[in-house]
Amino acid sequence: MAYRIRTVVDMTGIPRNTLLAWERRYGVPKPNRTDGGHRVYDDEDVQILHRLTQLLEKGHRIGEAVELLRKTGEPARADGEQPLDHLRDALRGALLAFDRVEADRAFHLISTYPIRRMIDDVLLPVLRDVGDRWHAGSVSIAQEHFTSAFVREQLITVLHRLESGPAGGPVALCAGFPGEQHEIPLLAVAVKLALRGWRIVYLGADLPLEDLDGLLHTRDVALICQSLINRREPDAVREHAQRLLTMTPPSTMLALGGPGVEPLTGESTDRLLYCATFEDLLLRLDR
Repeated sequence: MAYRIRTVVDMTGIPRNTLLAWERRYGVPKPNRTDGGHRVYDDEDVQILHRLTQLLEKGHRIGEAVELLRKTGEPARADGEQPLDHLRDALRGALLAFDRVEADRAFHLISTYPIRRMIDDVLLPVLRDVGDRWHAGSVSIAQEHFTSAFVREQLITVLHRLESGPAGGPVALCAGFPGEQHEIPLLAVAVKLALRGWRIVYLGADLPLEDLDGLLHTRDVALICQSLINRREPDAVREHAQRLLTMTPPSTMLALGGPGVEPLTGESTDRLLYCATFEDLLLRLDR
């Protein structure tokens, strides 16, 4: 992933002036530059900054922390840090035990990883695993709801921390498909789009089409994202998409994503994107 300096400040808690001073004095990190001269950080840069922060919290000076990372040659791990899969297991176990204190403790360590990894390697896998166990009858509805509420809370917090993306970014309106109650995948998409420079207007699950119509007349929306997890008849999805397209100006794109649109992924057009995964959405947006 590519991040601008403002996003890195939000992700790491390191002030902008401090980042620039570390880069100037120690050459750490070494972000790339756009043609316009703007710094662009990647996941490894963010990981290095998290490790430096951890070493500083242990009492090292910044020069010593940089030298330690250079000697080990392993910026992705700091002394005493637990592997991400162990933290994921700890988080899942705490949530199934309704232990909020332990869940918060595990997530505090998980949150030192890049946001994209936190979502794709921890939060969504935990949610899917607990959901699968619920369907299999080995997890109660209460356990599934407790887990879902925790995951949703963390994603909302991240979106707020990112201030819904840069103020000058193109507007992406994220709204639930009418009748669709699964909100967390849509939230994850909103966070990932914010990280890529989109300005997010997040409307939550199950939004009636009529209410969406009213909002489109008040905002200059470049992209509408709707998540559809449950299977629907393809004709019903097509009809919904066409109705929505007639409500939007020609410059607005519509992206319908999730397992519910998989049968339609071959029918995308310039304005209408059927995307089974977030990676499909990024590929089509880049085009």
